[in-house]
Amino acid sequence: MRRFVVFGVLLLAWAQNVSAQELFSVFDTVHVDEVVSYGKLRKYQSGAKIESISASQFSLAQDGNLEQLLSRTLPVAFKTNAGGLATIRIRGSAPDHTSLNFGGININSLTLGHSNVSNVPVYLFDNVGVQFGSASSVNGSGSIGGAIHLGLQNNWTKGVKAEARIANGSFGEQLYGTKISLGNGKFESVTRAYYYTKTNNFPFLNPQKDFETQQIGIQDTQQNAAIENRGLLQEFNYRFATNEHFIFNVWIENDWHQVQQNMAVNYFNPQLQEVYDDEHIRIWTGYKNRKKPFKYEINGGYVFDNAVSNKNTSDTISTQRIIGEAFVEHDFLPNASYKAGAKATRIYPTVYAYSETLEHETRVDLYASYYHRFFNKLTATINLRQGFVTDFEVPFTPSLGVNYLALSKEKYVLKFSGNIARSYRVPTFNDRFWVPGGNPDLNPEKGMNCEIGSKWSYCTGNKSGNVKLNAFLMKVDDWILWKNGGSFWYAENVQKVESKGLELMTDWNYNMVKGWVVNWGLNLTYTVAERIESLNETNALNRQMEYVPKTSATAFFSASYKDLALVVDQSYSGEQFTDEENKNILDAYSLTNLAVSYNWKINTQHRIKINAMVNNLFDEDYQASWGYAMPGISYRLGLSYHFK
Repeated sequence: MRRFVVFGVLLLAWAQNVSAQELFSVFDTVHVDEVVSYGKLRKYQSGAKIESISASQFSLAQDGNLEQLLSRTLPVAFKTNAGGLATIRIRGSAPDHTSLNFGGININSLTLGHSNVSNVPVYLFDNVGVQFGSASSVNGSGSIGGAIHLGLQNNWTKGVKAEARIANGSFGEQLYGTKISLGNGKFESVTRAYYYTKTNNFPFLNPQKDFETQQIGIQDTQQNAAIENRGLLQEFNYRFATNEHFIFNVWIENDWHQVQQNMAVNYFNPQLQEVYDDEHIRIWTGYKNRKKPFKYEINGGYVFDNAVSNKNTSDTISTQRIIGEAFVEHDFLPNASYKAGAKATRIYPTVYAYSETLEHETRVDLYASYYHRFFNKLTATINLRQGFVTDFEVPFTPSLGVNYLALSKEKYVLKFSGNIARSYRVPTFNDRFWVPGGNPDLNPEKGMNCEIGSKWSYCTGNKSGNVKLNAFLMKVDDWILWKNGGSFWYAENVQKVESKGLELMTDWNYNMVKGWVVNWGLNLTYTVAERIESLNETNALNRQMEYVPKTSATAFFSASYKDLALVVDQSYSGEQFTDEENKNILDAYSLTNLAVSYNWKINTQHRIKINAMVNNLFDEDYQASWGYAMPGISYRLGLSYHFK
């Protein structure tokens, strides 16, 4: 913690010399990058907090997964072990409360309700956007706490571009990847493939007691926690005209890992092995016509998810989805537009523990959005969404948001924003249909999110920066838990949860003398997430929720000169409860990482990039999931070759 405070104080002290530029004054323009297939949804979400990962930070994370990227760049809580499993908790919500979106597909498991974000490779995507707070009115079920969007960029390649990537690191870590783009300016084929493996046999200090020597704290090595993932993402894009194109994308993924055992089992039963295998096929295709004043899209998708535990293929856990979506958008005034559409999904679950009467489920969503700009100062948006699910009642979810330009001067701009939104989550198939314990009469989880924010942007000469402050309040009713019924566990709506807090985000950029460029940022969040009502007898009422630190932070500093770059980043996570008892509490910890990269431009057609990274630079001994070991200091060396 001390290292983090010193780092932050030094950065803040240095920032007193910062200033900014006029370019921030273009408040009334809605910037929507039409060539991004998936990603930002800003226009109809005034007042919503949506953050994009910077290009430099995204580039450094190419060899890792989504959890590693977000935990190093945003103050977001994760429950994670040494690489095999990670779940996200935005603003104190549950893992089931964040949707993870690829095009029009929420890739969260329909049986479990969430995604293992350590299985999402950064290498396959071009950008990542994160929405904090309710996004159900735009994304549908499962976006109570927030939404993550995995983005692809259509570059309309002319000729051939190719990349080969290799990375090797500590504890048997290896990554091999390739990206190949072919096109003639109208047609484009982009192939992205990767293979990742890690033995994960890292040393650690095991707090177990040696009964022969009576010593507490034993040097141990993690056993049976290997990871092997591979994936292919194929894009076919055709551009009829500047604002009219067709996309067809296929993402095939196979994720295998040995289930990491806790430290006690690792020491007393080191031979124990459990394996988990995930298979996914995700297809998203669509025709997009963005010509004014009427714009429309027609999209479709197919998803196949299959999970196998301990090679037991007879206990089938798989689902298939067929998705159709269409919408129209009309700019009927220079300062006003609306959007209306519908989305339908047919789901076919095949799960050994479900009732045989469950053959399929149909979900339909109708939605409408309205955008209006007033006097070049105020923008307001309204979103309305009504879902329909087979034999299930879904609540109506509206949202209202505003952005207001308070000041616009030569050197700085001050904006205020506000948003209020309802949200919901349809219980998972396991919650409703698992035999025994599933309850088809469960209510949907219902949320209400309110937030206000401000953004101060400053720019002058060679210096620029932003300071963003947000305050939020989120309430969730009918939170679903599985209760111990004696002979079996069962699902029930048992509690109400309230989460509130503050988020501060800063980023500053300097173009220094003699070609040096310096960037730094500091993000802080304070979250109080508590059960305020519960049908269960619990010691955790009016106490912080499990695996949600009250205080978390991230900071980064980068300096580059021509083709050479140095980056230091640090993350801090406060104390965390891990169960409903006031014990087994995770200590606060901070992690520091260092990276150096060199971009060698051989000529206009050939380029080689070399990067070296040291993770957990100070060899911090910590846990991110109670009882599970985490690796100490480690390295990764990467090399990529680019051909154009």
